[in-house]
Amino acid sequence: MDVEVLGNVGARFKLVARGARPSFINAIRRTVMAEVVIPAVEKVFIAENSGVLYDEILAHRIGLVPLKGGEGLVRPSECDCGGKGCPRCEAILTLEVEAPEDSFTVYSGRLKPEGSVFVANNDIPLAVLNKGQKIALEAHARLGSGKEHAKWQPVSCAAIKYEPIITVDPEKCSLSARCVEACPKRILAIEGNALKVTSIWDCTLCKECVEACPNGAISVSYNTANVLLALESEGSLSPQELIYAACDVLKNKFESIRISLENKEAS
Repeated sequence: MDVEVLGNVGARFKLVARGARPSFINAIRRTVMAEVVIPAVEKVFIAENSGVLYDEILAHRIGLVPLKGGEGLVRPSECDCGGKGCPRCEAILTLEVEAPEDSFTVYSGRLKPEGSVFVANNDIPLAVLNKGQKIALEAHARLGSGKEHAKWQPVSCAAIKYEPIITVDPEKCSLSARCVEACPKRILAIEGNALKVTSIWDCTLCKECVEACPNGAISVSYNTANVLLALESEGSLSPQELIYAACDVLKNKFESIRISLENKEAS
């Protein structure tokens, strides 16, 4: 299997796996979405909230704020406290603000960490207060995974697709440019006396070019041997870290299966 990184800009990451089964790459995608462990706010204790947002709405917004860190924390199910909440399985963030003016926006950056967990993005709006209105609260973050709740899902996008194949028959192509105009991704262009594909991986397999071609000179299909994996991190971990973590999860599962089979054979 050959792996090529097509794009790595900020939170967005694309790689192509050539010679890999789509099911294998999809296992990595599903593991990233459902089983990679990250921190998120689980409990919010509100001491004061004189703004217009109900306590439940404010707590819900805080729960969806991406968090980073969590080193040293264990999952509640593995903690000695039995999941009740203690410094070993919870990290605290506090927020205390009084609006100095009307239409004052409270951002996620005002959540101050008191442990190993901190906000990944300081510019997420939480509430809008008028002059004199206050919010004072304490948020408790825990480790979890996406299969438990969406707030622990570390990606906003995780998708795979096969490598598109666009074939142009030069004998049938009249260079009418209808297919160029019909393509929503603008990946077709007439260069000299030929129709060229400028960016094959941007093709969405919509086949608009096939329908627009008056002579049936274009065909669109896909190659299942080459797969594109696209991830967009929500900030808790970088896309590369997500892939490493997903591979570790799968590796541990395979190792558990191997040990179980060896023990059964030994008995």
